[in-house]
Amino acid sequence: MDVERLLAEEEAGWGALQAAFARVADDRFEESTLTPDGWSPKDAMFHVGYWLTDCADVLDEIRAGTFDPGARPEETWGYIDGVNDEGFHRSRMMPPQDVRTGYADARARAVEAFRALPEVTRDAWGWFEESGPLHYSKHEADLMRWLGQ
Repeated sequence: MDVERLLAEEEAGWGALQAAFARVADDRFEESTLTPDGWSPKDAMFHVGYWLTDCADVLDEIRAGTFDPGARPEETWGYIDGVNDEGFHRSRMMPPQDVRTGYADARARAVEAFRALPEVTRDAWGWFEESGPLHYSKHEADLMRWLGQ
């Protein structure tokens, strides 16, 4: 596993996602037209931050030797949709600045947790890649499409 390559992909993906969010005018940040389900850019930002926080928690467990994949709910589409729906409702009640701060903090924590691993396991790689660069690219594409770019 090429850890430095994955970290570079994460950083590039983060930069692209940040650039997409930067194109969203403040008066459109809470506009519920980003997705057919009524997500706003703020909801998408909260969503990415939520999954980065979950990733950091798992990476911390892996580093501590306490990670048990069997103890986590099976990540079916139904489960993931439920988590995303719960996050959607939570983000709706949050001020934009809290979402922005939480999102940036979650990314920093996930990168720090990944870098702190003495050994990158297949589980650690998967969590970091899925919650980071793969996830960023999906939402960057959504934002760019929404912005007409």
